[in-house]
Amino acid sequence: MFHFKKKSFLIILSILLLANFAIADISLALDSNDPYGLKKTGTKAFGEESIANTPSMQEAIGQIIGVTLSFLGIIFFVLVIYGGFLWMTAAGSEEQVGKAKKIIVYAAIGIIIILSAYIITNLITTELTKIVAPE
Repeated sequence: MFHFKKKSFLIILSILLLANFAIADISLALDSNDPYGLKKTGTKAFGEESIANTPSMQEAIGQIIGVTLSFLGIIFFVLVIYGGFLWMTAAGSEEQVGKAKKIIVYAAIGIIIILSAYIITNLITTELTKIVAPE
């Protein structure tokens, strides 16, 4: 039988739980009709669907973007948890506290950049949709 340290066991358990949530999130995003509201925008930009049962290009791209953003959110969550764990177990070590702070700050900067890029892209595509296919 394998003998794990308590710390290793908790890390492996956390990764498995997060992977479980990631798989559930991906399946929800792929099974729902319009999880992020991109179908309406894509339909206005590229026209109605030609085949009813086949997802259109804009829906497929919307699903890929949604799954990617979900995955990046999970990575952010894991990094923040890891940074917090390092900070709590630092036991007064300034070097480890500094490392934990860097991980948390860089993770926060990364998620801000990702969300800003998504917001800008969504804004641009919404405005282009209004220009290309006015109501």
